[in-house]
Order: sequence, then C-alpha cells, then structure tokens
Amino acid sequence: MSNIQDISIISTKEVDTPKPHTVYVIQVTTPTRTWTVSRRYNDFVALDAELKSSTGQEPPSPLPPKTWGLSLGKNNKDKVRERKPLLEQYLRSILNTKSHLWRSAYTFSDFLSIPSHTSSANSSTQKPTTKFTSQSWLLEHAALQTVLRSARSALLKRDALASMSNATGSRSAGVEAKRHLKEVGNRLEALEKGLTQLRDIGEGEIRRREELIEGLKVERGSLARMAEAGVRTAPSLSGNGVTAGSETEGRRGEAFSWALPGQSMPGALPSGRVFGGRQPPQETEQTRPLDDRQLLQLQTNHMAQQDDQLQNLSRLLQTQRRMGEEIHQEIESQNELLEHIEQGVDKTGRKLGKAKREMNRLN
Repeated sequence: MSNIQDISIISTKEVDTPKPHTVYVIQVTTPTRTWTVSRRYNDFVALDAELKSSTGQEPPSPLPPKTWGLSLGKNNKDKVRERKPLLEQYLRSILNTKSHLWRSAYTFSDFLSIPSHTSSANSSTQKPTTKFTSQSWLLEHAALQTVLRSARSALLKRDALASMSNATGSRSAGVEAKRHLKEVGNRLEALEKGLTQLRDIGEGEIRRREELIEGLKVERGSLARMAEAGVRTAPSLSGNGVTAGSETEGRRGEAFSWALPGQSMPGALPSGRVFGGRQPPQETEQTRPLDDRQLLQLQTNHMAQQDDQLQNLSRLLQTQRRMGEEIHQEIESQNELLEHIEQGVDKTGRKLGKAKREMNRLN
C-alpha cells in the first residue's frame, strides 16, 4: 500500500441504472501508473462497516453522515459538492495515517481496485510452502477444499443479502469470497509445484493427485466466475400469485426439497424411511429471514452449484474409468505371461520326469 502516492476524487457523475444515483470518480496514483474507479456513497458505507468489523477500530476520519442523503431537488448538486471533499478526506486519512491497520485491509485494496502486484510488496501473508511430504500434501489439499467451501458460502450469503437490499452485508460477503479465492489461487500453485517435487509416490498416485488438483482448479474457476458475475437475481414470482412473506414454514421447507439425492440442503427432510408422522420442515439461520422470492433465489444457486459439481464428478469418473481400463489391460497381459511361464514349467517338468525314467532304466 505504500506504493500509492495519492488518492483524490476528481469528479462525480450521474448514473441511471439500476436506478438514478451519483457516483464519485476516484483517482489512485502510484509511481508507475494512475487509474480511476467509480464508487457510490453506499459503497463508502460498506467499506467503512467492513473496516470497523475487520479491525475492531474506527477509521481515522468519519464518513459524512447518511442523513445527507441526496434527494431529487434543486439542491442536489450542492449536496454532492459538499459531500465530495469529505469522502476524499476519508480516503486520504486512511492512506496517510501512521497506522497501517486500515490501509492494509483487503477490503480497502478491493475498494480501490488495487492490482495484486501493487500490494504484494507490503502483504503480511507469507508465501505458501512448496515443500511437502506425501501426507502433508493431502492435508493441504483438504484445507483448500475447506477454503473453497467457505468461498461458496460467502457467495450464497452475498446473493441472499442482496435480495434483502442489504448492500453493506452483501458487499462484505463478496469481499470475503474474493479473499478466499485469492488465497486458494496462491496455495494451489504451491500445491501443484509441490507435487512435482514428491519422490516417494508411484506414477499412479501422481496421476490421481493431478486429477485432484484439476478438480480444485475447476471448482475455483466456477466460483471466480460467480464472484465476477455479481449478484444472481431470481425471476419474480408475482405472476404465479405468490406474495413475499405469505409462505408457511411447510412451503419454505419444500422449497429446498428439490435438491439432488445425497445433497444436504437447508430445510431439506432427512433421507431414509421414517415411521409415523412426517416431521415438519426445520428452518435454518440461512432460510429464516428469506421470503418466497429469496428462497427461490437461494435454491437456484444451490442447483447451479450441484450442476457444476456433477460436471466435475463426471469428468473425474471418466478419468477413473480410463485408468481402470488400462489397469485391466495390464492385468490381462500379466496373466498371459503367467500362463506362458506355467506352460514352460509343466513342459520342463515332463522333460525332467522322462530323463529320470531313462536314468533309472540304464541303472
């Protein structure tokens, strides 16, 4: 972050989509390049909330209060001009303060769209190790799977909060997902490099681990596309006569009964035979605050994830099948060799028996 020399808000502009609002054009200057990013006031609010949450301390300069919200009227431009220097002061105070607590946060880098090579020099995260044993390699693979699951959960949380018009929470969840994906990218490169340095495993095990790496890459790529695509929106249910907030707990649970067999979904009934009365669907922390439209959105996301998982599983099964066929062919060739050896042994045995009989006859 020390490479950034200056941050300034050079202009503002009106944007009509998704609804009319004002964005502030922020110019970021480093010794080698200059770029601009556009952010609305709600983005500043989300940044401020995330910095407070992640650091546990107030940023050095406060944001202009939200009671300054802009409304349609002749004083709109005057209010924008009044807010602009205060927002600029907020960003500069984070950049120039002695403590690096706030400017080293990933949220701040993401807000300014800082390229990874700009902040890498001051990153406190150590480079992942590339020296693995056979066991530690598998442990690292399992750890990366856990991080990917956390990234997927963060993306689902982002979409759900966006459906509830919670811009601050949605942006925070999106930042968390991107942070997880960036971590996986770095550690995955180290894991792949570490595999080439393992000397105590056979070729078959190496191929299996290469497939595991490929599976992680596919999963990360799918999540990265979800993160870059932004919030997914579900089609409106108003045309079908479904009103937000009108569902019962039974219908809320049924919204998740569409999941594929074997998948654990929020609100899904337990699999297997159940004697007696049917248990009522159980709410979860994830489904409780959602209405019909938001439940459908969440279910759509789960189904898309399951489609991705099925595609990945299909590719892995095809590879395993090819390996099985190759092993089968190798076993057949080995069996043929054993048959030839057995025939040779029998033939030699017969010759030895004949020679022994001849010797006995001569004696």
